[in-house]
Amino acid sequence: MIKFEEKDLKIIRGISIGSGVFTLIVAITMLLSLIQLKAMDPLDNPAISSIKEEYDKNPDNALKAEQVRALDLMARKAYFASRRQVETGSYLLLAGAIIFVICQRIIAGSEKSIPSIPGERQYQVTQKALYAKYLAGTVAFLTVAAIISSFMLRSDLPDLSGKASARAERKERKKDRESSSGSVAGDFKPDATNYPFFRGKDGRAIAGGSGYPVEWNGEEGRNIKWKTAVPKNGKSSPVIWGDRLFVTGAEGKSCEVYCLDKNTGQILWTAPGSGIEGEPAVPPETDMEAGLAVSSVATDEKSVCAIFANGNLLCFDHDGNKKWSKNIGIPSNVYGYSCSLVIYDGLLIVQFDSNEKVSVMGFDTSTGEQKWETLRRGRASWASPVIAHFNGQPQVVINGNPEVTAFDPATGKELWSLEVLTGDVAPSLAVNSSMVYAVTDYARLAAIKPGPGPSIAWEDNTFTPDVSSPVATDKFLFLSTGNGDVVCYDSQKGDTLWTHYFMDQFYASPVIADEKVWFLDRSGMMHIVKESGKYELLAESPIGEPADCTPAFSDKNIYIRSRNNIFCISEN
Repeated sequence: MIKFEEKDLKIIRGISIGSGVFTLIVAITMLLSLIQLKAMDPLDNPAISSIKEEYDKNPDNALKAEQVRALDLMARKAYFASRRQVETGSYLLLAGAIIFVICQRIIAGSEKSIPSIPGERQYQVTQKALYAKYLAGTVAFLTVAAIISSFMLRSDLPDLSGKASARAERKERKKDRESSSGSVAGDFKPDATNYPFFRGKDGRAIAGGSGYPVEWNGEEGRNIKWKTAVPKNGKSSPVIWGDRLFVTGAEGKSCEVYCLDKNTGQILWTAPGSGIEGEPAVPPETDMEAGLAVSSVATDEKSVCAIFANGNLLCFDHDGNKKWSKNIGIPSNVYGYSCSLVIYDGLLIVQFDSNEKVSVMGFDTSTGEQKWETLRRGRASWASPVIAHFNGQPQVVINGNPEVTAFDPATGKELWSLEVLTGDVAPSLAVNSSMVYAVTDYARLAAIKPGPGPSIAWEDNTFTPDVSSPVATDKFLFLSTGNGDVVCYDSQKGDTLWTHYFMDQFYASPVIADEKVWFLDRSGMMHIVKESGKYELLAESPIGEPADCTPAFSDKNIYIRSRNNIFCISEN
């Protein structure tokens, strides 16, 4: 055994005392921090609540909106910093305790061979021994208590370590082996070729097919099959039927619909969307980034339907021949009209949201005849309708302010409604076979059990997107935010399975395709993540231009509309 001199023991005693005090401080700090995190919601900040109340009274106040956003982001960062401190504290605590124990063992072993100092009384030796025992016992008790408490209390906090996610993933895999049912959404079967609406079939953001490329570079031209400039600006996302892709654009009062060959990028035809009877002489004001062409086209095997923020509603055949057109009124509101179209069984569904009225309408796609209109309650929103099936009944479901409401697509009859959200409601709904998911920024995320007597199954307010819409399967709910967060929830229970922070914002909605989740940020970078309860980044690929539109997927190709161009991404 190594013998230490008295001068060496003095150094070791100093280290021992220092590590003991350090361990005590860390243990006490961890216990207090964990109790505080458990007892109160760090995001429930009185300052934020006060500003939010003022903002709700005057939602047009841009300064208040920016203050809310800044305070909210600061609170979120502080919260996650606290969680990381708890994680780090566990390791610091363990390291300090180990150093303390090792030093005490060295001191105890060495002091046995050191003779007593002459004149030192027995009770002084005993007091020193008791002091060392008490100190060691106190450190050991607080260390064990802090570590045990950290695991007990952290089980109720959002998971950062990934262990809970890994367990969840193993359970999901076990369920997959035990059950033959798919994870998408019951009987919902997305098409591998047609991507007919904003966010694809039924507006659910789930694409069919497989073999989509994960690596490309728009600046280098790698895996870029073609790139076509769009004549007029617009924020409408591409939609696809067969070999044809459709978008819209507008400049000033002039609105246009474009049809491109999805295989070559050639513009096959351009149709005017202006000059319609009833069109306002002066276009309504819109957000400077939006314009008149934000709403995406809806298409089926016979029709291509488009709507613009001046109220012009048009329908063409696939060769660009106009079937009918009309102005349905000016949907003017604070940001401009952005609700996209869907088609169900030959009926064009139009969500009309303005300062004067909010409603939903059904038009015959063949003739343009209005079959029904149902007034809705509340204020205008900027979301788009989705199609869902619950208990065998088709439903058009709309994310409104304050109500989420379902309608019979054939008659417009209201089927059920529930007050859920307030504020500027822009994200569209996510649906699976059993639930509807509503969210907007500065409000909350809510999972709704639909049907007569609807109710909220679970809710959360940690991650709330302002523009991007969520996407759901029967297992998972994915969303991306305007702050750069990407999140995966258990869609049935509401547990946060994983989170990840990227440096850029998300306006485009995530899409599930080929067992992957595709997140396109505003810089044009696509972040491709495995569709799983555990975060696994598969690839990151840029188009080299800013992009806010949701991508389309068809026949192993990905179509992205950037600020100026449409890209076809393909490995062929």
